[in-house]
Amino acid sequence: MNSKPIPLSFARCLLRLSKGEILKASEIKAKSFLKPFTDDGIIQKLPVAGRRVTYACSDPQSLRVYLEVQHGILSLENYLASFESASMDGEGSLAASKSTKTFRSQSLQGFFIKAFNSGLKIGNQPVSPAPEGIELFVWRPDLLQVSPEALIVGIENPECFLKFDRLIKLFPQKEIVVVMRYLSHSSNRWLQTIPNNYLHFGDFDPAGLSIYIREFRDLLPAHRCRFFIPPDIEKLICEYGIEALYDQQAHLLDSIDLHLYPEIEQLAQLLSAYRKGLEQERLLSVFHL
Repeated sequence: MNSKPIPLSFARCLLRLSKGEILKASEIKAKSFLKPFTDDGIIQKLPVAGRRVTYACSDPQSLRVYLEVQHGILSLENYLASFESASMDGEGSLAASKSTKTFRSQSLQGFFIKAFNSGLKIGNQPVSPAPEGIELFVWRPDLLQVSPEALIVGIENPECFLKFDRLIKLFPQKEIVVVMRYLSHSSNRWLQTIPNNYLHFGDFDPAGLSIYIREFRDLLPAHRCRFFIPPDIEKLICEYGIEALYDQQAHLLDSIDLHLYPEIEQLAQLLSAYRKGLEQERLLSVFHL
């Protein structure tokens, strides 16, 4: 956990971002506090005219979790209220809105991983399959070895990771290794050190496409990186899509030149046509064994 308290002005900016506002760079004074949030993909830097940039938060839930884990802040609203209360001193105000977790940020570097029809090794030692109810978390990716033939599938949603066996028929490759990052870019960096192909299984909405491009497609060779699009995606968006997802995130597509990413261009057009976004966990109820 980061022990340095977030200043009042930056906390106010975070609250505005969590409510869907887009802030100019000049509105965020605490740039040193902003950097970890952008580095970890919690806040997105969006280019505008010239060399100017703005900032947005495409996933407020991730921001809430990040604040709790990394800074012990359970509620931005309570944090601000206690900070601004004249009846409480600085130490008391922080204690009123922070959790008692004692995790250190270093312990959170890594990702969850599991293999299907493939093997894993840590430091040349084979990893036995985890029993039911337990998932493997790798905090030293530099020691991790996977089959060079395995397709790496990256998942953002914990439920889809835990229940991936219900979706595996959508992925015909023989060897599959599924990873889910945990509040860090460890999996992104690890992918750059291995030759395997990568398939991103994210949300089918503007934020999902933005994450794919910014955190994976722009970092990996184009021939190794693809975005998972299930069968009948148009029908799924039409029947199960959520208008609010698109409305809140549509601005994220403004800065993307989709011609540079042909693998998602048609999907982006469908999102714009129906003005809806589809969460990846919806597939669990649609495609079941």
